[in-house]
Amino acid sequence: MNFHSKAFLREHPQSSVASASPLSRHTLMAALPLAIGLIMILLPAPPGLPLYSWRYLALFVTVIVGLIVEPVPAAAVGFLGITAGAALSHFVLFSPAQLAAPGFNANAAAISWALSGFSNSTVWLIFSAFVFSLGYEKTGLGKRISLLLLSRLGARTLTLGYAVMFADLLLAPFMPSNTARSGGTIFPVIKNIPEFYQSLPNDPSSRRIGSYLMWTAIASTCVTSSMFLTGLAPNILAVELVRKTVHVELGWGQWFIAFLPVGLILLATTPLLAYVLYPPELKRCPEVPAWARQQLGELGAFSGKEITLLILVILALALWIFGAQMVDPTTVALMVVGLLVVTRTITWTDVLDDKPAFNTLVWFGTLVALAAGLAQVGVVAWLAGLVGPLLATLPALAGLIALIVLFFLLHYLFASTTAHTTALLPLMLIVATKIPGLPIATAALGLCLSLGIMGIITPYGTGPSPVYAGSGFLPGRDYWRLGAIFGGYYLLVFLLVGVPMLFLVG
Repeated sequence: MNFHSKAFLREHPQSSVASASPLSRHTLMAALPLAIGLIMILLPAPPGLPLYSWRYLALFVTVIVGLIVEPVPAAAVGFLGITAGAALSHFVLFSPAQLAAPGFNANAAAISWALSGFSNSTVWLIFSAFVFSLGYEKTGLGKRISLLLLSRLGARTLTLGYAVMFADLLLAPFMPSNTARSGGTIFPVIKNIPEFYQSLPNDPSSRRIGSYLMWTAIASTCVTSSMFLTGLAPNILAVELVRKTVHVELGWGQWFIAFLPVGLILLATTPLLAYVLYPPELKRCPEVPAWARQQLGELGAFSGKEITLLILVILALALWIFGAQMVDPTTVALMVVGLLVVTRTITWTDVLDDKPAFNTLVWFGTLVALAAGLAQVGVVAWLAGLVGPLLATLPALAGLIALIVLFFLLHYLFASTTAHTTALLPLMLIVATKIPGLPIATAALGLCLSLGIMGIITPYGTGPSPVYAGSGFLPGRDYWRLGAIFGGYYLLVFLLVGVPMLFLVG
């Protein structure tokens, strides 16, 4: 039986796309972000925000619009943005007082800022996740595991979506790094599934099944990252910041109980919602399980390279779960990458040829620096200070809802949940103390519980996001659109179900 035969796949004729003037459309897409940025620069700076900070915000908005419309690949947009920031640093990055300070070298400081994203540990953990995926592909282990999943759940696409979600759920309580969990463990396996359905990356066929699986995976990990205190590394940082800022202790059980009603709803509905809003073209294929079992039989016993990779993966999982206090997750990932090369499971040439890995490295490395610049020039503090007095006039419930919504939406400005937590959580906690009648423990728990689910809104919102955004199955426009829809849904459920729960356990 040939799984790639027409009996298994529906043919989808390509819709004719008007191609009268592709050059003019490309020019329009390139001009749009530049026009928006130029308009912002020509407008006067808002009260309380220095002119150089306003110009930097204009640069950042230009980059974000560029990422949405993609006149050039996303990594090139980030590269151009960081280059422009460094070149124009005297006008957008440093205040007149900084430039006038004795001994201050603006050029050296600018290039240091531009390259700072490449020293971020999450950036390299994301890169390592791509190399892990390469190992699964080169050894055939990914194919074997994928066939095993297909043999049991391959008859329906929806059941595969729920299987991906459950896999993340099982690992989440024990792996604080969602990049390691989803990007380094889940993604390398599910990346191999679409090709069995002739669903290929960067191709119209990606919508057959690959796009659905990838979106379900990233959406699921955002939910599990909020569900467990140990499901996301910044959650642990947030608990410490809460303790130091407002002297409130948040425990694992308290966290889990507070989010449980929201988590159950989101986990039950996320694969189904993706199935409805981003439907796979291939819904059912009842012959697949039998075909997959036949293919597994033809694969035979595990090869030496498969066994080596399996041992290294188990080693990485063990260190990520049990060794987090001794070894940083990124160190573990880089160590395993080195061992993959040393054991010749993959070659160094394979690593160098992995264009998606290096593309994502450049993209996310530049975005981390650009987002950090917003805090550096004072835009984040200005925004928080702008709304703080307004929230202080609201009653307790309305104030908490407004605080959570603001905290959630400001994540559009951050390429790291850790950076978001560090920059904004203490400010939001101080604002919360000014809202009359609002228990600070309730406010602290509400802010912290939203850290995971907010990661869904952008292609850079949480560690594994760039892995899935760079997979070739989720075009930029689709990612932004779905991110807004799922982000709105997650936030709405959290406000309607989670906030009342907070007043019971906060």
